[in-house]
Amino acid sequence: DTAYLYWLCALLAGCVFVLIPASRRARRDGVPWYDAALFLVTVAVFAYYALHAHRIITEGWEFSAPKVAIWVAFVGWLVILEATRRAGGTAVFVVVAVVSFYPVYAGYMPGPISGLSQSLPTTAAYHFASSESVLGIPTRAFGQLVIGFVMFGAVLQYTGAAHFFNNLAFALFGSVRGGPAKVSIFASGLMGSVSGSVVSNVLTTGVVSIPAMKRIGFAPAYAGGVEACASTGGVLMPPVMGATAFVMASFLGVPYAQVALAALVPSLLFYLALFVQIDGYAARRGLRGLPRAELPSVGRTFAEGWQYVIVFVLLVWMLLVLQQEAIAPFYATALLLVINQFSRRHRLDWKRLGWPTTTQR
Repeated sequence: DTAYLYWLCALLAGCVFVLIPASRRARRDGVPWYDAALFLVTVAVFAYYALHAHRIITEGWEFSAPKVAIWVAFVGWLVILEATRRAGGTAVFVVVAVVSFYPVYAGYMPGPISGLSQSLPTTAAYHFASSESVLGIPTRAFGQLVIGFVMFGAVLQYTGAAHFFNNLAFALFGSVRGGPAKVSIFASGLMGSVSGSVVSNVLTTGVVSIPAMKRIGFAPAYAGGVEACASTGGVLMPPVMGATAFVMASFLGVPYAQVALAALVPSLLFYLALFVQIDGYAARRGLRGLPRAELPSVGRTFAEGWQYVIVFVLLVWMLLVLQQEAIAPFYATALLLVINQFSRRHRLDWKRLGWPTTTQR
């Protein structure tokens, strides 16, 4: 499993240098040579440890790593800190940098936070060769749990799940008082329950609900705020929650299903409070819903999106009954891809998959 995690970091960590510029002022049309070099260095560092994963375990590199591994760890330490600065900002970088040197100055710390000091080379090797630090709980939670749900969420978007959830929400709440805002809440809760991502939630549901809210009289800023709040609640809505929930399950040593069940009541209360607030706002300002003639019917909506219900049931069954949270999203994704091919509107072909056709070649 450590070799897998090293290869995963090799593929993903270096992408920070390709996607995020060195500073906010940096404007670039392509990838500068130094960012390309940092990408290759990051891949090389993790590839080195992946190729020596068995030796790391059998020879105890945590405290007795060879000199080459120590020098590679120093290089990896630097690139990880730079990637942290770009992705998390200066404040996060400073905190991570100071804490990463803790084993060196642990002997000088007072009372309960003191410890046995280690040399700088030993600290560098420990960061990369141990099951803590770089390969700690966040990395393991992502590699073993989160990555499957990220893939599941991406497939949901490309197979038209957002269209189904939006239509279902419009069919149920589009015509009531302040309808589009309530549609935003309901659709964001549904989409968030299977994606676990705030950003993708806004991008998929907000493009439909925000213009509809503005149409019936909501101020643009208020409409955007409603969608932002509704989409943020998606990370609290089971069965697929944000990455923090997976880290929490790994840290506590409990099944993810137990964490998801514990989050069910507060997540429902969150959306209930938002729903009541929107209803009061719409009543105070006399905001009505959309004409029923412009809204889709519930029956037709389910006829077009029945496959998502089946996939959702499979996902919940594997999470709660079988407690197979690591493989549940992969089975759900496979089932969704198979069933989706029976849908004429959202069927994936070579063009939508990005595969070049004969004419494109």
